[in-house]
Amino acid sequence: MSVPWFHVENLPHPDGVVSLNKQETRHALGPRRLGEGDDVVVFDGRGVWSSARIGGRDERGGLELVIGEHRTSKPESPSIDLAASLPKGDRLSTMLDMATQLGIATFTPLKCEFSVVNLERKRQDPTERWARIMVEACKQSRRATVPTIGAESTLAAAIERATATGTMIMVGDAEGGSPRERLRGVDRVLVLIGPEGGFSPAEEAMLDEASAAGLLHRMAAGRGVLRVETAATAMLAAIRAGGID
Repeated sequence: MSVPWFHVENLPHPDGVVSLNKQETRHALGPRRLGEGDDVVVFDGRGVWSSARIGGRDERGGLELVIGEHRTSKPESPSIDLAASLPKGDRLSTMLDMATQLGIATFTPLKCEFSVVNLERKRQDPTERWARIMVEACKQSRRATVPTIGAESTLAAAIERATATGTMIMVGDAEGGSPRERLRGVDRVLVLIGPEGGFSPAEEAMLDEASAAGLLHRMAAGRGVLRVETAATAMLAAIRAGGID
């Protein structure tokens, strides 16, 4: 049985003590059935993790963890930024979960002309819930770094930022090629995922212009028209695998 992972905001020094919050404590005592003396792993979401041992309970009822030696995760290469149009309902949760497991560094909601879901149409800011989904995905995949969430962006702004930082841009295309050769020596990649209605003619013109300038590459993510979360997962998996044939 694998050692369970738990998230805390800040890791104390080795031999220090940190308490799990109520939610993490319920998870440890309930589904995990953990108790005093059991071994766990705790991470701060910023790439640092540590082995730990469950001690007693604090005055609020939270589980206390005695921290071991700190370790720092090696950054994944290439670093991947995902900018995607938001799918409806639970499909967004699925996309964020899978994208986190595949090691994205950042997630940026992409506001396209044909997007159905935009942040300004939501009554409440959903990013706190997105962060919780990502934390759970990190615990599942044993990843110590939680992706950061960027502000909603237009396609033009996303391309401009990538160009300014020398980031390779990739967009899915059934007629595209394998990213295998393109990824050699590349440190950072921006993956663009449009809405299921596709990019608008004006947005396609932006992509063509970036492609002609050698800033954007089209890669095959599947033979048919994929849903947003499927396209994102397929492209991220292909990049992490080093390409598809």
